[in-house]
Formats: sequence, structure tokens, C-alpha cells
Amino acid sequence: MNFSKHCDLCENEITNLEKGLTCKLTNKKPEFKNTCSKINLNEKFQAKIEIINLELEIISRNKRSTHQTFYFLLFIGFILIIGGYYFFKGNTKSVYAMEIAFGIISIGITFWGVASNKLTEFRRKFNNAEFDKFDLDEFLEKYGIEYKSDFSFKEKIHGIQEVIVKMNFKNWKKKRTETTYKIN
Repeated sequence: MNFSKHCDLCENEITNLEKGLTCKLTNKKPEFKNTCSKINLNEKFQAKIEIINLELEIISRNKRSTHQTFYFLLFIGFILIIGGYYFFKGNTKSVYAMEIAFGIISIGITFWGVASNKLTEFRRKFNNAEFDKFDLDEFLEKYGIEYKSDFSFKEKIHGIQEVIVKMNFKNWKKKRTETTYKIN
């Protein structure tokens, strides 16, 4: 069994190079089947659940701007490629003009590559954030903990934005939490 998912969120976790992962309560390696009866979910758990949900929310909010950037860069690349083609077509006798035309086409293709990389990077981050949330939710299901999150994004000041993360829990010792994060 993979104990690290349980122990990473537990306040009783001790990790060192000598013994590896051990429990602070027993000073032994973790031993349980599906759930640990002595798990202590507190600050580490709260921070982890808030950060995972906040990351997914931030990435989701950037979806529209990422797609706009993608299509804009594709359009600019397309215009450059067409422009380079017509420039080449009108100046087939000059070697210098052909080099310029191929340079313009190359820049257009580069724009396509940048557009593709932006979209690929967004998808990678989004999929990783969704997986982390799914993994956490699956873990919490074993302990019967349910939650709802609410995010309040304040106005950006000097590139730093304050985000208030409100969490409502069911079947956890804390019923509500509210934490403020500053992101840039």
C-alpha cells in the first residue's frame, strides 16, 4: 500500500534518511490497510487541500486568455506565411528577395510553434492540477470528508493579487476555514 498519500497530509509524519517514513505516535513504519485510525489531519491537510483547489481555479480562469493567445499567434503566423509566399511569388528572380521571403515564412512557422507550446503547456498544467484534485478527493472519500471551496479574487495591486479561499467541510473537525493567499 502507498502510505505516502496518507502520511503526507498527517501531522504525525516523520521522514528522515535513516528510517525513512515513520509515524510519530508509534516510531514505526506505517501499518494499515485502507485508512489510518490515528491520522491527524490539521494544518498540512488544510494547506494542501486549499492549494490544490486554488491552483486548479487559477488555471481554469486562465483558459480563455490562453486560447485567445493561441488563436492570435496562429493568425499572425498564417498572415506571415501567406505574406512571405506572395512576396516570394512576386520576386522570384532576386536571390536576396527569396531569402527575405523564406525568413518571413520561417518567422510565421515559429509563431505557430510558440502558439502550440502555449496551448500544450496550459493543457499539461490543467491536467496535472485536475489529477492532483482527483487524487486528493479520492483520498478524502476514504475518510468520509467532503468539502466545498469558494474563491474571492481581489484586485491586482503591483502585480500581486490577494485570494481569499473559503472552505466548508463535512465530517472533519473544522467546519469552515478561511485563508488569504497572495499570488503574482
